Amino acid sequence: MSIASSFGIPTEEVTREFYFNVGGPHGFMRWGVYIFMFAAVFYLIYTIIKKVLIWKQGKSQLRTDFPEKRIIAVIKYAFLQAKVLREKYAGLMHAALFFGFVVLFIVTMIIVVQEDITGLFFHYHFIHGDFYIIWSIFGDVFGIVVLIGLLMAFYRRYALKPTRLDTKSIDTFALVIITLIIVTGFLNESMRIAITGFPVFEKLASPFGYIFAIPFGVFTDKTLITAHYINWWVHMLAAFSFIGLIATDKLGHIVISFLNIYYMNLDNECSETKYAVPVIDPREFEVAESFGISKVEEFTWKQLMDGDACTRCGRCQDNCPAYLTEKPLSPKKMINDVKDNMMERIPQLMAAEDKASVETKPLIGDDTEGSGSVMPEEFWSCTNCAACMEACPVNIEHVPKMIDMRRYKVLMEGDMAPELQTTFMNMETNFNPYGFAFGERGAWLPADLGIKTISEDPEVDYVYFVGCAASYDKRSQKVAIALLNILKKAGVKVGILGAEEACCGDAAMRGGNEYLFHSLATQNLETFKSYGIKKIITTCPHGYNMLKKEYAKFAKVGMGSDGNPLDYNIEVFHHTEVIDELVKSGKIKLKDALNEKITYHDSCFLGRYNEIYDQPRDVIKAIPGTDYVEMSRNHRTSFCCGAGGARMFIEEHLGTRINQFRTKDAHASGATKICTACPFCLTMLSDGATELDIENLTTFDIAEYVYNSMEK
Repeated sequence: MSIASSFGIPTEEVTREFYFNVGGPHGFMRWGVYIFMFAAVFYLIYTIIKKVLIWKQGKSQLRTDFPEKRIIAVIKYAFLQAKVLREKYAGLMHAALFFGFVVLFIVTMIIVVQEDITGLFFHYHFIHGDFYIIWSIFGDVFGIVVLIGLLMAFYRRYALKPTRLDTKSIDTFALVIITLIIVTGFLNESMRIAITGFPVFEKLASPFGYIFAIPFGVFTDKTLITAHYINWWVHMLAAFSFIGLIATDKLGHIVISFLNIYYMNLDNECSETKYAVPVIDPREFEVAESFGISKVEEFTWKQLMDGDACTRCGRCQDNCPAYLTEKPLSPKKMINDVKDNMMERIPQLMAAEDKASVETKPLIGDDTEGSGSVMPEEFWSCTNCAACMEACPVNIEHVPKMIDMRRYKVLMEGDMAPELQTTFMNMETNFNPYGFAFGERGAWLPADLGIKTISEDPEVDYVYFVGCAASYDKRSQKVAIALLNILKKAGVKVGILGAEEACCGDAAMRGGNEYLFHSLATQNLETFKSYGIKKIITTCPHGYNMLKKEYAKFAKVGMGSDGNPLDYNIEVFHHTEVIDELVKSGKIKLKDALNEKITYHDSCFLGRYNEIYDQPRDVIKAIPGTDYVEMSRNHRTSFCCGAGGARMFIEEHLGTRINQFRTKDAHASGATKICTACPFCLTMLSDGATELDIENLTTFDIAEYVYNSMEK
């Protein structure tokens, strides 16, 4: 027995009249609907084409490969709301609006199929009986779901007022028009139920509409018919206005965010290539007249699309260490300032016969406030931590834009902080940022460890790429010695390059000096090739990330000093990965207890960039006597120490010091020990505790904790 038959009427009558009270399916008003629909769709298409023409003024970039992977990304991030749902309140609110609208769209499309295809051409109507009841219940329930989402949105934006939301009139308009569509939809339903005498099956099919209809029982049919007629057209006009505007401004993210996700950088979906910086082809240095970005049209078309895709949700800003420590940078503001510059300049370029004559507000300003859309202190404040990119629900790529603008300032204008200029000079002359003699790079190594350089003994399991910090900084050298003792105990044979090792070039690339990065990378890759090096261990996540990702990219386009293509045939391991494997395999046994409350700080370039979260935590928890606690910001939401993006070598003059902000996180966890896995983080957090006068909070590298606990 069907549900519909239980009401004691023919199942064909368990339905509703579509185009009720507006002339029926054959009335003139139906053609009015078509007119409004075509007008809305025409404007929508016009708007999208106009935006596409603007985006196409940017540089070309391949983002159409692997369509199957791109469709999966759209399903993951757009339809399943993978990043949106990471936040409880905002995530539930947006999910209610999104999934509610998706269901209501399907409900509406079913009407279109019946009324404009099967019914119109084949006289076949299927929305009746059990199908009608189920179809109507979905429409009713998810209409309420959207209303709940709207109430949450109004409350959040106008009562809670989180600082990351910069409410504009368009935001209010967007919420009002959606509310108008839903409310008038329910009013249509409830007045129809009242006019048609409260059909008994509507109690089940339209439970909320039926309840809302009860108050209308006191009005005359004439009054209700008039009110319903007016309300029906208000609903239609609101709905078609919404359709026409879904590619513009605030509503534009409904369409453009899908496109932005589809054309995302697929490398960011894999930890092996995630957030790798685009490398400038060395051949461009021979022919290009300008490097980096100084004008908005020099961005790629996808970078221009980012601006239109931004919803101004502020998640990037809420996770930005520069913004949260009162620096001038807001990733959200930067993306929207670039968009504003694009909307002012590119239409003029498209219309101009002489493009060189077009004068608009510069993309990059000088020291005068308002002299450009983006001020230099904004992109120089960036630590490249990628918290903005990790948080963005539509996969906008903030960091590459800031590196591109740095490239212009450094390579074209020679404009950078004096201390960064000194750093670059040191890297050019001594292959390290500190300026110490490159011939002394291996002088730190204790003779009793029995470690030789690769030139002395090339037959090793791994080459330890020591890095600049451990080569010259005495604190970091203790970490290097601890690691080598661990490897020696485990029977792992290691060698170093000594004076033949050059800086990995991380600070050069992220500081905007691409040419210097090319020089250092070429030198190291040729050294690796000359010794047949296959496996490398690093203790520095910056070097780890650089050797693993940017070197692999550079080797595809770079040329060696002999004019031949570069080779890249290496595996790169971070010492946390190696130590974790040694502990789990039993080659290293941990016995001496720590008996301390300890917390772990996720390095940005180890965590967010390479998704190495579990290995260091597993090692810490394997040490006897550890009372492990997490900081409030951990894993992918971990807070930067402040040293990334070449900031290690630039004085921090503005706002609160980032390292102090992070040290307070560690102190608030109740821990007495901080564990790091990065020489920069080790320095920054140790300094933070000293600067804040925090007693009983000390910082050590994971290798030191393991060495102190293991059987000697």
